[in-house]
Amino acid sequence: MLEGFGEALADREYYLPLPSVADPGPRFAPREVPPGLRGVAQGIWTAWGSPRTGLAEQGWKIHVSARLDRAQHVLDTVARICFSEGVPFKHLSARLFFLFLHHKHAGRAQAGKFCAAYPPDTATARRLLERLRDALDGEEGPYVLTDRRFRDSRTVHYRYGSFAGRSRLRADGTREGLVLDGFGREVVDLRLPAFHLPAGIADPFVEEEEKPHEGPILIRDYEVTRAVRLSNAGGTYQARDRRTGRTVFLKEARAHNGLVFDGTDAQQRLRHEYGVLRELHAAAPGVGPEPLDHFTEWEHDFLVTEYIAGQPLVGWLSRSSPLARADRTTESVAVYYEVCRRLLAALDASLKRLHAAGYRFGDLSLGNIMVTPSGGIRLVDFEAASALSSTPSGIGTPGFTPPAGLLRAGSDPLLQDRYGMSAVAFAFLAPFNEVAEHAPANLALLRRDLADLAPPQDLWQRATAFHPTETRARDRAQEHTQDRMRGRAQEHTQDRAQDRAQKHARDRARDRDERYARDQVQDQAHDPGSPGRLPSPAELDADPRGCLIRLSEEVAAGLLEMADADRPEWAFPPSPEAFRTNNVCLAYGTAGVVHALHRAGAAVPAEIRERLFHDTLAQREALPPGLLVGSAGIARVLAELGSLDEAVELLREADDHSLLASCSTLAGGRPGVGLGWLALHRLTGESSHLERAAAAGERLLSTPDLSVTLGEHDARGLLHGRSGLALFLHRLARDTGEARYLEAGRALMHQELDRTFPLDDGSWSVSDDTRVHRAMPYLATGAAGVAAVLTRYVATAPDERCAAALPRLVAGIRVSCATKEAGLYRGLAGLSWFLTEHAEFTGTEAARGDAVRAATGLLKYAVPYRRGVRFLGAGSQRFTADLSSGGAGVLLALRRLLSGPLLTEPHHARPRIPAAH
Repeated sequence: MLEGFGEALADREYYLPLPSVADPGPRFAPREVPPGLRGVAQGIWTAWGSPRTGLAEQGWKIHVSARLDRAQHVLDTVARICFSEGVPFKHLSARLFFLFLHHKHAGRAQAGKFCAAYPPDTATARRLLERLRDALDGEEGPYVLTDRRFRDSRTVHYRYGSFAGRSRLRADGTREGLVLDGFGREVVDLRLPAFHLPAGIADPFVEEEEKPHEGPILIRDYEVTRAVRLSNAGGTYQARDRRTGRTVFLKEARAHNGLVFDGTDAQQRLRHEYGVLRELHAAAPGVGPEPLDHFTEWEHDFLVTEYIAGQPLVGWLSRSSPLARADRTTESVAVYYEVCRRLLAALDASLKRLHAAGYRFGDLSLGNIMVTPSGGIRLVDFEAASALSSTPSGIGTPGFTPPAGLLRAGSDPLLQDRYGMSAVAFAFLAPFNEVAEHAPANLALLRRDLADLAPPQDLWQRATAFHPTETRARDRAQEHTQDRMRGRAQEHTQDRAQDRAQKHARDRARDRDERYARDQVQDQAHDPGSPGRLPSPAELDADPRGCLIRLSEEVAAGLLEMADADRPEWAFPPSPEAFRTNNVCLAYGTAGVVHALHRAGAAVPAEIRERLFHDTLAQREALPPGLLVGSAGIARVLAELGSLDEAVELLREADDHSLLASCSTLAGGRPGVGLGWLALHRLTGESSHLERAAAAGERLLSTPDLSVTLGEHDARGLLHGRSGLALFLHRLARDTGEARYLEAGRALMHQELDRTFPLDDGSWSVSDDTRVHRAMPYLATGAAGVAAVLTRYVATAPDERCAAALPRLVAGIRVSCATKEAGLYRGLAGLSWFLTEHAEFTGTEAARGDAVRAATGLLKYAVPYRRGVRFLGAGSQRFTADLSSGGAGVLLALRRLLSGPLLTEPHHARPRIPAAH
């Protein structure tokens, strides 16, 4: 599931819980309801109880699926039977929620569900299953992957699980469902994309249990050798044709699932794709993969095409771009750009042949372009392709799809492909597409930061063709007038999901007004006297400190402008994680933004302070103990605000929390609580707080096997790995003078170094965990977090291994500053924070230059707002203010640099990364 997918649907500017969307489209409700019964909203569901039967704690859940066009009939049937049986049930409340749960990017564990019934016992469940099966005979619906279908029904499913929301809190702030197994033990209620029964529970509705599959997976004559990708729409696989031995590519489409917002499902799109590929192969062979076969097996459709060897362009870029290579030279950069030209020329040639055949590709993006072993280009995934004479598909990739305003501005049938080509060219230079759409004036700052890579003028012009930086205000005014005259231009496909003509008109007017307001903000960005104006590259080079001070002020102003103390979902717009954890915590909630504002010296409004206190009190019993999403982090912020008694009380509660026994991560476990006590000790000087911190250290050192209390799958890095625990022990050793804490921390850092790996440019990196082997440079998970702690150990009590490893890690971090996001956790702010600390510890001019370069690079992500600036957060789809991915994290990184010694002296020479390191 795409990060924040549902939360991004709810609002055009900020992440919000999907149920808060202003208009979810047509509503679903039973046409006939017994007197006295009323539905109750539960998120995206509407629940119906029963005066005769309460909700049991657990049992056999019944899920009923439906086709979208038959949903109302299915609901009426389910409601009639459940009302007559006195069985509580719920159903999706509106069309948008149905589309979301069945979308191609939705989570597979929930997909397919439309109605859910909760019979109180097995006998009632059996009777209900029989009645629903008979009443819905002939209806079709998607298969619910978590369930088992009842006999031959195509819509009625069941599974065993919790009814009444029995759950427990996890250290990361999320909750997991629980159920009693057949032996009375409390176990996790697993919601896997496969039927699963708790131990000791037998299926009473089948005569014989299905045996697990053994041997190779065969689909007709094709033996699956590798799963390439699994999604709600189906899967893609590498396979071998057993008749010929040929390697082929299989694309699966599940029935009545994998919807997009125009209502088409995965099978409709797969059949369309097969037709397009056949016509293209006849008219322009080689433009797309050769179609070999199409068939239906069971209820799934399969498209078989030639297997195109190579790697997606996104993977090629991560391995080939000099942006993050420590060994880049002028020559290697020039060679890279020449390869980019060749790839773009090959892509141009393919698109020219495609267009000559009468088609547009529609979704040109890094994942749909393959780079072959010989260095050629092949287009793949033609589900968005459409005839030039027809309406373009609404499928698209954020950052590679024309904005809605641009789509309405004209009738160019090739607009999607031309825009996509420009976005691909942009991706060769930097991952900046989404920011450029919001703030094209910032391209000058991006080009400044890319000066060491010297983007050629031809590539730069092609990449920025749709983001002009010198548009005149009168041209924008003329465009606005033309938009008003068009009035009823065709609505963007996603907006058609709302399916209401009045809504269309309101959206069109709002889009015009928002674009006009955004243009005015961009005009202000060029006006030297306007608030929120960003400096020019020349100004930034001449006075980096002054520009960063101004940016810090503008970030604080933007945070306060976004604040809304009366909004129920949040006081500051957060990342999607806030809606899975809580809206008050340090990482994603109010506490983190208040912390950053306070550290930066900005006045925190009284109503925001009151909101922080109110939400903390209201959610206190449900908070985990940890630093990032729990009581320990909030306590530190309350202490900073002067509420020491409340902070001590929260930390004491955290100290006694049962979750600490099983969690030793900095993010959610005892190290974070210990850091809270150390902060209170430094603030008050009270010895009892230091004693509490030391007690936390002793508990950690006495843990038999710390590895099992760290993050899942042998997690690495600052938040969930050994580095975070070592950071606490380092600070504890500093404040207590106990060297044994330092020795224990050093041993943990050696274990962390065991989990690093070399890159082919000579630098070292670290991955998330054992599941994913990817080089991560970031602060929260990656090399910067490990190096931040390692820097402290090297500066305090160096040993040969740590001292030798540090420059290898830093080498990769210092050239990773062209990140997709600006945020603290996995963006440039986190790298800036580390490089600042590293420069202060090492004291070298080169390290100082790295820190200043990273900090000034944050300017290019700042999008001017009504007052101040704001930043695109997690996933770069919406603006956020939180500490993890939004403006608060940027402000904290800026404060770290500005409050230290690195910029206290004039420094007019522009910091640059050497061509060879």
